[in-house]
Amino acid sequence: MRRYLLIAATVLASTFGSATSGWGAPPKPGPPPPTGTLAICNASGARPITVALSYTAAAAAAAGGTQSFTVPVGTCTGQVFYPQGAAVTVTENVPSGYSVTAITIGGGASTIAASNLAAGTATVTIGAGQSLLTFTTNAPPPFAPPRACKVPNVLGLGLLGAKAALKKSACTLGRVTRAYSSAIPSGRVVAEKPRRGTVLGHTAPVDLVLSRGPGP
Repeated sequence: MRRYLLIAATVLASTFGSATSGWGAPPKPGPPPPTGTLAICNASGARPITVALSYTAAAAAAAGGTQSFTVPVGTCTGQVFYPQGAAVTVTENVPSGYSVTAITIGGGASTIAASNLAAGTATVTIGAGQSLLTFTTNAPPPFAPPRACKVPNVLGLGLLGAKAALKKSACTLGRVTRAYSSAIPSGRVVAEKPRRGTVLGHTAPVDLVLSRGPGP
């Protein structure tokens, strides 16, 4: 009898343990989502730059949130991991006078969904592999000194024509007076001061004398 009771107890224990072995056990974690990586590169344009530039990469909090980088010219950041399909908006802090001339991507399956060169920004859709996002930036144009005023020949021109010629030569109209002239029709320039060919500062004034026609 004891033997039969022992066998029954063993069978019951085995059955009960099998039925309850999964109770309260945490679910097994699923595989991690596929990822891709993105690096940001600072490239010099036709007007060379020499400074390090700063960039901000903004993504949803679940995809990594917002990160900031300082990138010397001719180099890239390290590869940053993002879930595939995530949208990452990268913005260059463009210094005053500088300009972004191109934003390109290569190396992996990530793509540029939108970009704005004037704002120095691009939105990237992350794909598989290692991608490089390159910002090409130009330095400010070299300083050009103002053009000198070289007094043009306006003799015989009307007032409007003379003003246009002065403006084209980086000069401005100065004092206008009138004098009788039998050689130049009324309303036309009979004299200018300084003389034609004189070189003055940018937008310097040039005085004109207009003909009144033949004297009384």
